[in-house]
Amino acid sequence: MPEKKSTSKKRVTVKSASSKASVKKKPAEKKKIAVKEAVEKVTVREVEDLEVDIHRPAAVPLMIYRRIAVTFVFVVAAALLSVLYLATVQAVIHVDSTESILEAQFVANIYEVPVQETDVRGAIRVGTLGKTQTFEPTGDSVTDVVGLSTGVITIVNEMSFAQQLVSTTRFLTPEGVLFRLVDGVSVPGGGSVTATVRADEEGGAGDIAPTTFTIPGLSDSRQKLVYAQSSEAFTGGVTMVDVVGQDELDAASQKLQDELVADAKAMLRSDIDEELTGESYEITVDEQIFSVEPNASASAFDVTVTVTVSAVYYDKEALEKIAVAKLYDGLGQGQMFVSVDAGKMIVRVEAYDVEEQEANVHVSFDAPAITSQTSAALEVGRFVGMDEGEVRDLLVGEGVATDVTVEFFPFWIDTVPRLKDHIYIDIR
Repeated sequence: MPEKKSTSKKRVTVKSASSKASVKKKPAEKKKIAVKEAVEKVTVREVEDLEVDIHRPAAVPLMIYRRIAVTFVFVVAAALLSVLYLATVQAVIHVDSTESILEAQFVANIYEVPVQETDVRGAIRVGTLGKTQTFEPTGDSVTDVVGLSTGVITIVNEMSFAQQLVSTTRFLTPEGVLFRLVDGVSVPGGGSVTATVRADEEGGAGDIAPTTFTIPGLSDSRQKLVYAQSSEAFTGGVTMVDVVGQDELDAASQKLQDELVADAKAMLRSDIDEELTGESYEITVDEQIFSVEPNASASAFDVTVTVTVSAVYYDKEALEKIAVAKLYDGLGQGQMFVSVDAGKMIVRVEAYDVEEQEANVHVSFDAPAITSQTSAALEVGRFVGMDEGEVRDLLVGEGVATDVTVEFFPFWIDTVPRLKDHIYIDIR
């Protein structure tokens, strides 16, 4: 029988907590373990003896991960390009707008004390001035004076005896122009005398160059022996004379009128309220007298002029406001003014009453207008999908523009995008 192992029981004494406090605990003693003993050595054979689980799935190839990554990058890039395209694509349509002139015409009432908003405060004055002034001809006007041409001839007598010639004896040029002797002469034989002849008819035909004359009143045989010659040109058929022309008379009269009107305006303005900065005048020439007839020769001439100046003074600023409002009333839908210059307002006196201090003035005012952004013709939706040529043909054909150019962005697009808020209109 096997021996029974004896079991010895160890007695454990439990000390109370109070006793624990009285016992000083000793620190645990550390064991030193050699590193070589802690590391197990594994031989090559032991590795080969390890069992391999052939049912475990194989690792995913690296190429698949690369393809997935590249595809992701391309998708993200495409998305970014799409967003960038939608954010930046645009078309700017530059429109050289056609221009039209809009005009406002109306009659304004001028009163010393206006009673309505459309009335304008003003004052009416009338004055008459007259003056006579002497002018000297400028010499710019000439006229033709027609008369009988005259000249000096030398009468030659190759006969041996004297030849008597009475006044009015005829002398004929080779061209057939006839002259007559002014005074009778006796031409000695074998000698000559000088004499004056005058053309038989008025006009420039008698103004001849030096030539030879025959005497038709003599026989044919004697004409060869008695004849005449001239050494200088004849004059007096047509003479240019300095005269006072109608244009010169009118210019002198206008100069005098301008002086009188300037004096009258200064006289009438002298007692007008300074706030009435606007003015319009009606000029009437009551009298105009010249001391010479038109185209008459004179060393000086007098001009007398009398003028009546009717002046209407008004509140210019108030009338301009009315005129601008009238002009805008005529502005159509889809139009805008290039500029509105109230200084171009033209005011003309139509009627006035000095005693009542009332007047009517005709006002005309115009300004250039072009197509505005609000025009239905420039609604951006009309141009979606069009290229530059189609946009130009449309707007030029409708008379909206004289020319059209389109800027596209990015550079590779050539049609207007479908995003309406990316289409811009530039009116020039």
